Amino acid sequence: MSLQRAENARMRTHTWIPIGALVVLLVTLLLLPPERHLGRLLILIYLHGAFIRVGVMLFVAGAGSALVFLATRQSWAWRWTRALQITALSSWALGFVISFYPSYVTWGTPIAWSEPRTQMVVRVLVVATLAFGTAYWLDSPPLAAAASTLIGLAIPILIWRTGVIRHPLNPVGESPSLVLRLAYGVIIVCLLVVSFWGTAQIATSASDA
Repeated sequence: MSLQRAENARMRTHTWIPIGALVVLLVTLLLLPPERHLGRLLILIYLHGAFIRVGVMLFVAGAGSALVFLATRQSWAWRWTRALQITALSSWALGFVISFYPSYVTWGTPIAWSEPRTQMVVRVLVVATLAFGTAYWLDSPPLAAAASTLIGLAIPILIWRTGVIRHPLNPVGESPSLVLRLAYGVIIVCLLVVSFWGTAQIATSASDA
């Protein structure tokens, strides 16, 4: 019983990590000052950008754990690779979906197909979904790990090489407002905390199964 109580207490403590991050995220979004031209639409734009950036970090982390698995065949590396695939793809997809409304308001269409950045986001989403899904269907961890490695290494290159037409290249970094830049950093950190907590839960659940 004492071991069970200790385990329950540990889980409650760990649960406060994402809850605290979500509270900070919510407060930050509520206190975010409206932008002169975009108003409160800035909240969705920041969430879109933050989810995409976090997705990039998760994809890259997944490539790292996949390389460890391919080199060592350690079960923990595979569990983390699989968990990072789920959270990275989820973050990337959320960032894409959240962009629909801001895109409609600013450009008149939910999905700006003519925008190179939009095309890149869609291609990564489709390729990653098909690659991961095929690997799981074939029940091939090495194939899934190879897919994680290729996608995780390719995404930073794609972002660097993909140009923009209407999409701002670096709207936050070029903003004259220190408050907005700091708020965006807080949003990214909060989403990272929640994402890695979720990744850890998925990886741990797989080890307990």
